[in-house]
Amino acid sequence: MSEFSLESFAERIHYGKTKDYFQEVLSSYQNRNYRSAVVMLWSVAVCDIVYKLQNLVDLYDDAVAKLILDGLTALQDSDPKSSAWEIKLIDDTYNKTNLLDSLEYENLRYLQKQRHLSAHPILNSNRELHEPNKETVRALIRNTLEGLLIKPPFYTQKITDELLEDIAEAAPTLNTREKVKRYVESRYLSRLKLDVELSIYRTLWKLVFKLENQDCIKNRAINFKVLEVISNRQHNDILEKIKGEIDYYSNISLCPQNLDFVVFYLSKNRDFYEVLNESAKLKVQHHIENTDIGRVCAWFLKDSLEDYYVDMIALIEGSSHLSFTDNQLKYLLEISDTAEWQRLFCKLLSIYYCASKNFNQADLRFQQAISPYLDLFDKEALFFLVQRIEGNDQVYRRGAAFEDHEKVKQKFIQLHDEELDLKPYPHFKDNVTKE
Repeated sequence: MSEFSLESFAERIHYGKTKDYFQEVLSSYQNRNYRSAVVMLWSVAVCDIVYKLQNLVDLYDDAVAKLILDGLTALQDSDPKSSAWEIKLIDDTYNKTNLLDSLEYENLRYLQKQRHLSAHPILNSNRELHEPNKETVRALIRNTLEGLLIKPPFYTQKITDELLEDIAEAAPTLNTREKVKRYVESRYLSRLKLDVELSIYRTLWKLVFKLENQDCIKNRAINFKVLEVISNRQHNDILEKIKGEIDYYSNISLCPQNLDFVVFYLSKNRDFYEVLNESAKLKVQHHIENTDIGRVCAWFLKDSLEDYYVDMIALIEGSSHLSFTDNQLKYLLEISDTAEWQRLFCKLLSIYYCASKNFNQADLRFQQAISPYLDLFDKEALFFLVQRIEGNDQVYRRGAAFEDHEKVKQKFIQLHDEELDLKPYPHFKDNVTKE
């Protein structure tokens, strides 16, 4: 492991003015002026907290940050020569915001004590000024860098309200999961401590999966996407949080629209489902049994993906004549990244396409389910597709079959550098044989 570098960490300081001031700390330390380094380091830390609080006021009109700064100004005006405001600033920032945790707060209080010893003529028994040693000063600098200076502004206790209002307003432009991820991570999550992020997650769970008021309905989709982002970032910690509050997280709505989101989410987080209480599981199971979306997402209740595959065939070929959306097909592909599931997925696509009831449906399903995924088909899956085509005249007799099925043939040749033996498949052969 490489040695911790004060210089490299100094380059990561968030604010330009703080970075400039910190150079004086480094210079004093490197020149063995340890008292001066400690005195300046305290000043830099205090200034950096002020800058961060002011940033929250300027960018987010943060009321708590403004209150702290107003109190600081009042103290300075009432007694310009007193430094009491410095300690109050640290205390208020710790008590009223999420900028400092308990360890970082104690480190700053220790820094303040060392600064006091270094800045005042405090003599030891030998009538010598206090001088911190190199190791102590280096530790103070490192703790202040890691615990404060290199971190961007965090948010106060109203962060959840700020985030919800912001993403609701930005929802029209955050129209993909990737955009949502980039937005909330850069603007919020990268600046937050774990406990704050988990607190936001807890609130979002209730808004998405439980409540049914007008605002929740309007913003459910964007709130759900943010919930997903946090889940992917903090999966293990969230699982432990759910285990610790099972009844809270099991309190989900019976509304079908809410349950669509619940089932989809749990299908991506199977271990979350397993720790919910029985009442929540019964709601989920009922929804899965009685809705198409539920059935599509039901793989996480099956003993194996093969069992799920068999159930999906029954749905496609059964009386309900299940039709997939483009997003549902993408979802099916992403259930597992194994080669075995990819092959089963391709077979499901073939079954879906070849279950078409008329020419128009077959035209649409080839463009939706076969053409975009043809590169995923291996030799076995291609043969399976050809066999299925052979069994449905609504597939092989349509006008577009000649062009579409030629793509299947060329894919086989591309993969295996050999011709496809078409003798067992006369109808498919008619499609791809040029006169």
